[in-house]
Formats: sequence, C-alpha cells, structure tokens
Amino acid sequence: MNSVSLNSLNFKQNYTPKEAKTKLCNNAAKENSENNILHKAPLRYAGYFDDIGAATRVVCANSKNALVKNLPAFSYIPAGIYIGADVGNTFMQAKKTDGTKIAAKKAAREAIFQTITSILFPIAIIGTTQKAAGKGFDKFIPSLKQQFDANGAKILNRKRDIALVTAGLGTLFGLSKTTDKFTDKILMEKIIDPALGLHNDIQNHSKTGKTITSKLSTTQG
Repeated sequence: MNSVSLNSLNFKQNYTPKEAKTKLCNNAAKENSENNILHKAPLRYAGYFDDIGAATRVVCANSKNALVKNLPAFSYIPAGIYIGADVGNTFMQAKKTDGTKIAAKKAAREAIFQTITSILFPIAIIGTTQKAAGKGFDKFIPSLKQQFDANGAKILNRKRDIALVTAGLGTLFGLSKTTDKFTDKILMEKIIDPALGLHNDIQNHSKTGKTITSKLSTTQG
C-alpha cells in the first residue's frame, strides 16, 4: 500500500488531497505552537493583562487615586507588548525556514489568533460572567446586592465589586485553555488558515524540501 509519512502521521490512500493538505498544515501549526514558549504558562497569561484591567474596572473606577483609577487603561500596554512579541517571534522563526511570504502569513495568523483569544473572547467572558453574577448577587446574596440612593445613583459596595472581579477572572482563567483550543482547532484551522492560503503554502513548501521540521517520504508497502 502506498503511504506518505509526515512526522509519524500516515497519509494513506483514503485521504483526499484536501484532507491530506489540511493534516499537513495542522501538524506544522501544532509543532510551531508547542515550540513557542509564549504560548505556555506563565507567559501566555501576559496576554490577559488588558482583561484583568477590564475585570477590575468596577473597583478601580471608585478609587480617588488617579493612578489606580487609570490602571485598566494602563493594562493594555503589557498586553500589547506580549501580543507584539508573539507576532514578531512567529515571523522571525518562520522566516528562517519558510521564507518571507509564508512567514508573513503565519505572523498574520498569530495576530488574528491573539486578537481573538487575548482580547475578544476574554472581554466577552468577563462581561457575561459579571453581568450574570451581579444578577445572582441581587437575587440571592443581600450583602452583595446593588443599592441605590434617593437620586437613583449606585451606592458603593466594595464587597460586591470584589466579588464581581473574582467571578470574572475566575471564569476567564478557568476557560482560557478551552477557548485557546477552540480558536485554534475550529476558527483558525477551519476558517482563517484556508483564507490566508496557509494550507497551500505549507504543502507546496514541503514539496520543495524546505519545511521547518518535517520530511515528506513516500514508502511502498
């Protein structure tokens, strides 16, 4: 039986060309991610600095200290540095072995991945969690219920604010690995990679013998 071996993956005759192409691209993406320390804890959590700022906004907004009050805005700085470092590192590493064209596409992929997993999903998770938690506090926990004065303005309740921060951050970090995997396996591999043409580029690059870590060999069995 004819088979194609790629780093212990066997592409047998029951694979269509499109499926084999997808497997090849996914394997390369997986190897790149596993070798990237910026995708592993604790550095991975640096991408959530802005989300920590968003989660703590309910507490910081009530502070009389200007620095503390603006911490949520400042939190975008380290998050931006992390995302920029990850995108830059992805480009430089890929350029060494894949050339500028593919490296640029991989850097674009990484920028999209980070935008989704470090900004969009976390903000949605924190916002949804804090909204649901707030309703729960109002209904079931009197000490954490939001009170209003005669003019309809909110009365400061630090216990409630801290509880909202804890709920938001706890949910975010609890779901971080799940959202990363969902984004990588579903959104990136199924939608973004084909849109960027990475499947075609990686397959064509492999045929020239210039892959990052993979060797394509054909065996007769």
